[in-house]
Amino acid sequence: MANPKYLQRSASTGKITEVIATETGPAAEVVVSTTSGGTIDPTLLPVSGASSAVAGEGISAGAYVYIKAADSKLYNAVWASGGNQAIGFVLASYLVGATATYYDSGANTSLTGLTAGSRYYGDKTAAGAATLTVPTGAGVLSQFLGYATSTTAIESTMDDSIVLAS
Repeated sequence: MANPKYLQRSASTGKITEVIATETGPAAEVVVSTTSGGTIDPTLLPVSGASSAVAGEGISAGAYVYIKAADSKLYNAVWASGGNQAIGFVLASYLVGATATYYDSGANTSLTGLTAGSRYYGDKTAAGAATLTVPTGAGVLSQFLGYATSTTAIESTMDDSIVLAS
C-alpha cells in the first residue's frame, strides 16, 4: 500500500498541499489511517474502562477481580457461595500491595486454553478463573464473563451475577 496522504491548508496563505503521512506510533495531532487489514492501530486508541486499585492479594494475569468494600483493595473474584462477582480483569500479574490496572470491559488477552466461540463463566472452584462449565449449586454466583474470541482471549462483558437457588 502506498503511504497515506492528506490535504493541509496553510493558515497564512490559504494554499492547500498534499502531504504524505509519515507519523508512526502514538503522537498528538496526527492523521490516523487504517492498517492493511482495515483497522486502526489499537495503540492510537484510549483504553476504555481502565481503573486502578491496590492489590489485596497476589493476582495472576488474566484473573477476574473485584474490589472488597472493607479495604477498597483488588482481589480475585470468588463465585462460590458467599463470594463476590467480578467487576473487571487484569492483563498483568500483581503482588500484594502493588497498584494494579484492571479493565471493566474489552478483551482479556492474558488467558490460555480457551475454546473460541464458547461462552465463559466465573469458575466457582478457582478464584479469578473462567470456565466453560455453567455454574450450579445453592448460593453459587453465576456470572457470564463473555465469549472466547480465540484460544487466548475472552471479549468480556461483565454481566451482573445471579445467586443460584440450587
